[in-house]
Amino acid sequence: MEPIRIGFLFSLTGTTSLTEIGQYQAALYALEKYQKDRCHSNLSFTYEVRDIRSDPRESYKHALDMARAGIKIFVGCYTSACRKAILPVLEQHDCLLVYPTLYEGQEIHPHVFYIGEIPNQQIASLLTFMVQQFGRRVYLIGNDYIYPRYTNQQIREMLHELNGEVIGEKYVPLGHKEFSHCLQDIQQSSPDVILSTLVGESVLHFYQTYYELRLNPEEIPILSPITTELEIRAMGAKYAAGHYSCSSYFQSLDTPENREFVQGMKEKYGPDTVVSSVMASTFTGIQMILDAVNALQSTERKQILKYLYKKTFSSPSGQITIESNHHLSREIRIGKADLDGQFKIVWSSEQPIPAKPLLTNTIVDSIDEESIWKPFVETIGKETSDGIVVIDQNRMILYVNSAAYSLLRAKQGDFLKEELLQELDSTYQVIQKNIGQINKTSLFLIKKINQPSLLTKKQATKEYKFGNITTYSPSFQKELHVAAIAAQSDANVLILGETGSGKEVLARTIHEQSPRRNGPFVALNAGAIPRELIASELFGYVEGAFTGSRKGGNVGKFEAANGGTLFLDEIGEMPLDLQVSLLRVLEERKVVRIGDHKERPINVRVIAATNRNLKEEIAYQGSFRSDLYYRLSVFTIHIPPLRQRIEDIPNLSAQFLHQFHQHYRKGPLELCDSTLQLLQSYNWPGNIRELRNIIERAFLLAINEQKILPLYLPEDFQKFDIMKQRYLASASNLKNMEKQMIEQVLQQSQSISEAAKILGITRSTLYRKIKKWKIKIKSLHRKSL
Repeated sequence: MEPIRIGFLFSLTGTTSLTEIGQYQAALYALEKYQKDRCHSNLSFTYEVRDIRSDPRESYKHALDMARAGIKIFVGCYTSACRKAILPVLEQHDCLLVYPTLYEGQEIHPHVFYIGEIPNQQIASLLTFMVQQFGRRVYLIGNDYIYPRYTNQQIREMLHELNGEVIGEKYVPLGHKEFSHCLQDIQQSSPDVILSTLVGESVLHFYQTYYELRLNPEEIPILSPITTELEIRAMGAKYAAGHYSCSSYFQSLDTPENREFVQGMKEKYGPDTVVSSVMASTFTGIQMILDAVNALQSTERKQILKYLYKKTFSSPSGQITIESNHHLSREIRIGKADLDGQFKIVWSSEQPIPAKPLLTNTIVDSIDEESIWKPFVETIGKETSDGIVVIDQNRMILYVNSAAYSLLRAKQGDFLKEELLQELDSTYQVIQKNIGQINKTSLFLIKKINQPSLLTKKQATKEYKFGNITTYSPSFQKELHVAAIAAQSDANVLILGETGSGKEVLARTIHEQSPRRNGPFVALNAGAIPRELIASELFGYVEGAFTGSRKGGNVGKFEAANGGTLFLDEIGEMPLDLQVSLLRVLEERKVVRIGDHKERPINVRVIAATNRNLKEEIAYQGSFRSDLYYRLSVFTIHIPPLRQRIEDIPNLSAQFLHQFHQHYRKGPLELCDSTLQLLQSYNWPGNIRELRNIIERAFLLAINEQKILPLYLPEDFQKFDIMKQRYLASASNLKNMEKQMIEQVLQQSQSISEAAKILGITRSTLYRKIKKWKIKIKSLHRKSL
């Protein structure tokens, strides 16, 4: 029988290679040990490893290549960005990813088996221990990117339940090394503990500076969910001694399974080998998957997950159980670093803590109401043009859809201020509904009122013009107002928006409305130029700078745009090494051509654009520099997707029809009402670019007609409209959502009492609602009512 191939996706180079090389070593040992222990099995395993270089694009490329070659099981993808990048490959080829890393939660994907810890296990345990042992006054410090900020938002919420207090909060750039002033500020604040979410090099320098300033861990200890034996080895054991970390695994864990694991790793890789929690998770994940494949004689994803469900395994970290949400129930421990570079375990949960990936912001071990309301709310939130916001009892936002974000500019983790709702103009109605009794969760529906029918072209709001851009959308009007202010300055601008939303059109308009309008507008698409040519395109080159260079050299885009505007499209695609050069030019306002030493002064305003989330690029794998991001985003402008500004579709369609009529000198100039209705009900994944293509197609098909009828639209529009109408008919209001929620809970419950408990209401209330909604309970799998 042919060996079964396992795909390893690890960063053997790149910003996270220190950690992932250790995971790769643990993976090789796990594979080798399994086959040695089961040498008489009729199955054999081999592997193929790819270096994903801490880059989501590399992860996707290699995963797709291996999936096409028939590999069904993958292991790795350390960062969340890399994990999310390969999800489409897993779905398309029905593959399974073994994800061996602690992460932020908020995900249950049918193609992922999560081996690492999540916040309700790790962060909650660390904070409870902290309050009991040291006190409630906390100073938070982290690198300035998404993961520390998001984690600290959760920490603030958990501390509230513990009556704790954040007395200081500090964020520093990635790679930051100077912490003297920061630690002096911490001393003056007199916290009980420092809770660190620093990563990478910053970890080493923070601990070292703490030690050099003669601060005492017995008075103000550092607690971290990130620091492991690997970081301690890199910084030196004396700097970490006395501080704390939290994990399910430490190398010092004294069990037969861990002693065997550590000894095996040392025998394979040398006596100085250090083992960390993510390495132990990698080893455990592979052992479990190979056990399932061997038992089933199959690599079929669904069979593997079904086989593993509710099974308990012995691992280096102790007994673990696989739950239905693809995560692990496990014991959690807290360790105190000592002078030999290891952790002495000072606290243990003793019992396994269930994994609740959707419940990441609370200490309380209550029923997970979020898993009940979230699927409904997320589905409706994607379909409706109304704004939807869900908040907890402290008004912290648990969910916000894109329509609400465009109106409120408030994101998940922020606190919803009453003033934000009051500032909405009179065309919006705010409806509040309680959807969680235990955690006092509330849903706000922000609904536009007095809207004209979709069958009319008359706009409900006054038009706003910025140059040649016209909009009737209140959310887009706010952004264009910012653009108008930005146009009158020389400050850099970052434009964010989905593909096809009109980022270059807005960039040109800002230039045309600025004092630089008489200067050149030069555009460069960083994603359309080969990596090795971007530098020469940007900075220019002198004759002989490289093989094939033009005689006499060439002027770069910066010099070509002198006195005007340089538009850098798809800035998120720019290689990391060139980002350093770009940052230097932006700071010094001088450019040096390739192969030359002469500095040439430039007077250029830069407008950058991207459809990527640059903060996530900074957060999860360092593919975009935080200092460059802040240099570019003096003004940040978000272009709403077309599905959130359907009031602009009549005007945009009319513009396109007029353009095509002028070009072809004939053809329709109007849409019939039913055609417009279909256009306004469509989801527009391709935004304005897709709208233009659809209008052009319909125009040409109806070129001898007076109006464009629905039959000239693609069949997809007819199908989408039918599906949407069916969906909205059943799930467009909160009352129907409540009925669906009750029906779902009843189907999953053993009794009315259990269902009432899950819903957070009394039995009598539940009976009343069953009667009100005429819900049949014959399908209830109950022991008794």
